[in-house]
Amino acid sequence: MIYGIDVSHYQGSFDMHRARAEDFEFVFIKATEGTGFVDARFKANLASARAAGLLVAAYHYQREDYSARAQADHVARVVPPEVPVILDVEEGGGGTRLTGELLGELHARGFGTPLLYLPEWYWQRLGRPDLSGFPPLWKSRYPDNNGGYASEIYQRVPEHFWSDYGNNRVAVLQFTSSATVAGQRPVDANAYRGNRQQLEALLDPRGEDMRDDERNAIFSILEQLTGSRVPGQYPGWKSQVNSEVSLTTLDFIRAIDKHTFRLHQRYAKDAVATRQGGNGHEQDGNGHEAREGTAEQALRTMISEAVTASLGADDPRHEDVVDAVTARLSAAVPYQQLEAPRSDN
Repeated sequence: MIYGIDVSHYQGSFDMHRARAEDFEFVFIKATEGTGFVDARFKANLASARAAGLLVAAYHYQREDYSARAQADHVARVVPPEVPVILDVEEGGGGTRLTGELLGELHARGFGTPLLYLPEWYWQRLGRPDLSGFPPLWKSRYPDNNGGYASEIYQRVPEHFWSDYGNNRVAVLQFTSSATVAGQRPVDANAYRGNRQQLEALLDPRGEDMRDDERNAIFSILEQLTGSRVPGQYPGWKSQVNSEVSLTTLDFIRAIDKHTFRLHQRYAKDAVATRQGGNGHEQDGNGHEAREGTAEQALRTMISEAVTASLGADDPRHEDVVDAVTARLSAAVPYQQLEAPRSDN
């Protein structure tokens, strides 16, 4: 587990290097509200956090009185496009319909939105809406209002504080607003139950080993497969997303997790149905029994269709991209470990 903080202008000038020396790994920085407010410390906090080697994300306070487009335009004027944005949805923020629209507007402007801060108390006030189509949750719940160092306060946090809600998983827990960090108090402290590399993958799952053109191609394919360029979000597939999946591996496989394999199984099921002969055994197109490769062929068919939709059938890179993505997926999850397609779905 690793610790992080979230800050705004309320903390004033903040020593990010000292926080890093105290073993904090990440910081979420307030950037904007609505369509006009800019946190006076955002630019300085972001620069200082990056220089200190902290993982960073910005957060925007959603306001119900302004359109999603206007708020996204405001964010884009302030937050650099490579910095992930977390929506803060609470008092005065409106409902989840606006949240969904705002997420879409941010995605259209190239922002990643890896987490959603929508406190459980506000979720209850909204009538307990379904959150399964949204990013993983950044939850807040405190054992008390007593101060101390983050690691000391966390010892008072019971396990059930991590409980999920809204059919979505809790990825980060803000467990105090009273911590002493870098010589300052009070500071919000957060916990992530994983290592730094895993959080980095959650905040920016694109993979540092890819060129920009490769990254764009992969994300375009992701959009064709799932309906979204944002890892972990699958519009139209809410009921099939496994919220317990941890997005920890690199590049494409990290972005689409087990949902792709469920989709893959659908193709495999269809392939089996078309290949079965009178004896009930799978057969290939020439009537010969196909003992191996059905799952791999099904997966390749799915990826080929996505690549065609993204790049076009005549693009000279087509086969190379199909080969590369198929190899990534097949290496990550061996076909023999996948469940056989069910006949009732």
